[in-house]
Amino acid sequence: MHNKQVLMRLGLSEQRANAYLKLLELGGATGSELAKNMGVQRTSVYSILQSLSQEGLVENYIQKKKQFYRAVPPEKVATRFAEKLDAFRAVIPLMKTMEKKEARAFGLRFIETISELKTIYRDILDEYRGREYRIIGSAPAWEGISKEFFEQYRKDRAARNIKTRLLLTAESETMNIEGASLLREFRYLPSNHSFKSTIDIFEDKILVISPDLSALAVVIAIPAMIDVFSSIFEMLWNLSANRI
Repeated sequence: MHNKQVLMRLGLSEQRANAYLKLLELGGATGSELAKNMGVQRTSVYSILQSLSQEGLVENYIQKKKQFYRAVPPEKVATRFAEKLDAFRAVIPLMKTMEKKEARAFGLRFIETISELKTIYRDILDEYRGREYRIIGSAPAWEGISKEFFEQYRKDRAARNIKTRLLLTAESETMNIEGASLLREFRYLPSNHSFKSTIDIFEDKILVISPDLSALAVVIAIPAMIDVFSSIFEMLWNLSANRI
């Protein structure tokens, strides 16, 4: 790769890259000398030099009452770029937090830990007492997050008269707990439809849980998306063979 192409990949325009390389070659030059060597107008070269100076790629000095410009040595330029990159990396955690806060403003909430997820489910026990919600999911993956907690959660959910309708993956049948006391009605999806995620569809939100997500779970409180998932559930429910 040519020197100019490398500089352009670092964000320099073609003219700024040419000016920097020409100053390296000349060892230093006045604005007029640089313009002549580059074959550009003198008035335009000064804006290029000012830009390179602001970026830390060019230094200026006075000699015999004339202003000269010289290129900052490449190794110093590399160090400055490395420092900028390190500074950017240092603020990535803060920026990611800002990104998630912004997402929450649009109806998204990211659940990072099992403890947070358990809190969500405990809140559901109070919010949905005597109501119903729907689930599309994988029993092995869901229970695998915290088997003891979710086994108890099923019982606590039924104790609060919360009914559920579930569309489960075929492999869920081997471990799915049956029994009218749990207030669950379930059907199984065809065996060629396998996934590890679980989607809880509530009246006011959707909870997507997956061990493959960068966050453990996502709460989506966007009405249009709730409508879509609700419609998809009802369509699949009606198409599924009831195997209770």
